[in-house]
Amino acid sequence: MVNAHNTVISSRVRLARNINGLPFPSRLRGNEPKLKELYSKTKEVCDERFKNKFFGVSSLSALQLGSLIENHLISPALCENEFGAVIISDDRTLSIMLNEEDHLREQCILGGYRLDEAYRTVESVDMALRNKLDVAFKMPYGHLTSCPTNLGAGMRASVMMFLPAMAINHTIDLEIRKMRERGITLRGVYGEGSTADGYMYQISNQSAVGMSEDEILQKVKSEVARLCELEEQAQRSIKNENTFDRIWRAYGLLRYAKQLCQKEFADNIALVKLGVIYGLFDIDIDMLNKLINDTQKNTLMLNERRELNANKRDQIRAQMINEKLKLYRI
Repeated sequence: MVNAHNTVISSRVRLARNINGLPFPSRLRGNEPKLKELYSKTKEVCDERFKNKFFGVSSLSALQLGSLIENHLISPALCENEFGAVIISDDRTLSIMLNEEDHLREQCILGGYRLDEAYRTVESVDMALRNKLDVAFKMPYGHLTSCPTNLGAGMRASVMMFLPAMAINHTIDLEIRKMRERGITLRGVYGEGSTADGYMYQISNQSAVGMSEDEILQKVKSEVARLCELEEQAQRSIKNENTFDRIWRAYGLLRYAKQLCQKEFADNIALVKLGVIYGLFDIDIDMLNKLINDTQKNTLMLNERRELNANKRDQIRAQMINEKLKLYRI
């Protein structure tokens, strides 16, 4: 199997929960007694278990919200609910969204291939929350959720994967269709409807109905292992002078460009990462992955502490990658 360190970017487990007697988030009026209880008890549980910060959606700027979306800590749907809020651990591995599609969306995101660890972490928080809150659960359905596909375990297990060779040799689309038939979905960087920028894809279970948490984890892990093997095969199939030429051109552009838009940056840094896998460059892939996050539109401006037009963002993005790459002797 291909090196998971090079293929798996991150692992995430998300749990959907709702509160008995409280209307779904889309129907909230804001004066429900149980709504205040949801906020206070959720914060109380989180405070007992990890250092965190609580943010109401209405208290955050568009720039802050955009950066949290870019880093997968909240969803765009949360921003649309005036009663939405989020609790984020100081290490940014745990985020608890309140009043997104469900009353609670609890998630743990860990770097690398650590799906079981992500589940154990978020499960411990979930158990503590269920001891404090009247969570909606009814046999034989399991956890009651706003979307029927989440009924039961109410769980989505997902892995962010880097699959450049399968995209380049055009085998990825066939695999997406095959996986859909097995109840697995392969989507772009930001889920449904998004593009696979930088050859990065999210793999997750389509539904939780009729499956236990362990079954969901095993199903996703089985597909991850399969994709790793297919990516390794694809990497061998495209390992030639034409591919090497594309990789070196990408490196040259990133090393010396004075302006880089987000898409141009994502496309070319993906090829440089493929060059690292082939052994052409001795560059830290974790550094490159962090750079991908840090150079996104809202995150870049938030780090710069100012609004920037597109040209200025493109200049700063280019400068950031120039400075990082010159640290490595090629």
